[in-house]
Amino acid sequence: MRSLQRLTSPALVAGLLLLKATPVLAQSLHSERGGLHASPLAHRASLTATTLDPLRSLALSDHATVSPITARRVFEQLVRQAGGTGFTAEQLFRQLWDTQNPAPGQPDLPGGPHCSDDGNTVNGAPYPCRTLEGTEASTTTAALDRYVLVGLFNRFDLAPVDGAHCGEYRMSFARFVPAPQVRSRNRFILEGALPNPSPELGLEGCRPVAQAWAALSTLEDAAERRALLDALFFEGLAPGIPPVIHPQHYGDNPAGLGQVRVNMFMQAGIGAPNPWMLREFKLKRQCDATGCTLRFLPTTVKSTPRGDFFNLQNTHPLAVAFRDFLVTQVEALAVDDFNRFNYAVPDVFNAAQSSSMPSFGSVDDFLAEFDKTAAPTPFTDALQAELLRIGSPLTPRHLVARAQALSCGGCHDLSRGTELGGAPGVFPLAFLRFVQTQDILSPLPTPGPDSHYPLSPSLTTAFLPFRQQLLGAFLDTPALDARVVTTERALEVQAGQPFQGTVTLENTGTTAWSDRGGLRATSLDQTADLGLSPGEAIHLGQRKTFVFTHTAPTSPGRTTYRWRLHRDGQAFGPPLSFTVDVP
Repeated sequence: MRSLQRLTSPALVAGLLLLKATPVLAQSLHSERGGLHASPLAHRASLTATTLDPLRSLALSDHATVSPITARRVFEQLVRQAGGTGFTAEQLFRQLWDTQNPAPGQPDLPGGPHCSDDGNTVNGAPYPCRTLEGTEASTTTAALDRYVLVGLFNRFDLAPVDGAHCGEYRMSFARFVPAPQVRSRNRFILEGALPNPSPELGLEGCRPVAQAWAALSTLEDAAERRALLDALFFEGLAPGIPPVIHPQHYGDNPAGLGQVRVNMFMQAGIGAPNPWMLREFKLKRQCDATGCTLRFLPTTVKSTPRGDFFNLQNTHPLAVAFRDFLVTQVEALAVDDFNRFNYAVPDVFNAAQSSSMPSFGSVDDFLAEFDKTAAPTPFTDALQAELLRIGSPLTPRHLVARAQALSCGGCHDLSRGTELGGAPGVFPLAFLRFVQTQDILSPLPTPGPDSHYPLSPSLTTAFLPFRQQLLGAFLDTPALDARVVTTERALEVQAGQPFQGTVTLENTGTTAWSDRGGLRATSLDQTADLGLSPGEAIHLGQRKTFVFTHTAPTSPGRTTYRWRLHRDGQAFGPPLSFTVDVP
């Protein structure tokens, strides 16, 4: 990916200055394909992956497993972990939906945000009220108990290669009504980012979490599987490993990781704002003179820039800055792999909502906005120049199509049948009516070993196999390992004279190399050891070049200097060597 520092467009500079001036908006530079998708694990064959059952270890929707987990239990845990002050579980749930009402909202939910704030905008982007969904905040509806869990999702693949966290673990709840009415549908998804219990180890610190998910594939007893899931989500796997369900895992942390998303259906057929609307929230603990409570705060929808920024007729400085920014993302978007093309969108460009129904207007349809100005344009010329530079056969329109596919609405039907170019071809979306897990819940599944909420073919045939391979490859990768990258020819040096040499290694294990972690290349010849600088860390797939200075022997001949990697006294990896010839 090209460095932003190489670009000098005034519009992009202005946009980045705005980004710098708004640190809260600058936090989110992740996507649904961040983390391990770009790591060596994506290309590594795995025997363990063949033993994993994706419907037990990656996407669990069987009735026996998910039905005991209620929305009320989840919200009661959140309130309890926040200290039990402020809103009750019922009030906290209602406050989520009260954000869709204009101020002042429900009288017993004071101090919260509403859709009418800032002139019906979030991040400067439109945020119309959704008052039908807002009725879920009413004190008379008892809405919390209408929602049932339809799926648990393992997103270990979103863990970054440095192990800054251990991925996201998601709970998808759908509104149940006694009759299959389209207008009654509604969804919320809790997407908790789990902290790394041993961050000093890097990605290796997440191994207990990955092993627990893998173990679900072979646990036949339903009670044992439920107990393991309870440990993962409610209790914590072990001392030092917190449960997924914790207020700090849904955005209330320094990096702003984790979120809660809603897919709102209740306003279907009533006109603007669009039905099938997707919005995103952070759960924060807020304190004022009356005390402290948890609240859901509307935020931008990650990886979803405003659609009209793709329209060349939009000359707003932020729109121009976004298009200049997109040129820096061509190489990542052009990756010729359906599961790995990607880009990272700074939140300053992101929209406040995403609709998956283009028939109600094109503003969320990137391609429709892009097509409003015929090519060539300076924007398409810049995209094409980057494609030529990297030797890609794609077109600028393919890049916009891929950006749309990575948006929230794009993953929920907007990109159905869209041509992405290259090996990915047509975006392989096959949905259960705008969702990836069935949410028409009348009647509820009949309890039994084979009863489940159906998953979409796009999940089972495209997304889950790749996540299965990544999880298996991680589990197959040793904690400590290395590969010698460069082997230089013998260096000719003068007798008794100092010389400088280098050896380059790649970290092929899951444990981070660091000086703090005791990583040394220990000399086998009683010469100097090689070490890392204070604060330096080398993670899976990254390389380290050790530079050393020695004095050549005083006698003619060939001398080989040798080292062996050690971490806290444990030797690993191949021997390192450097050879000199004294003529």
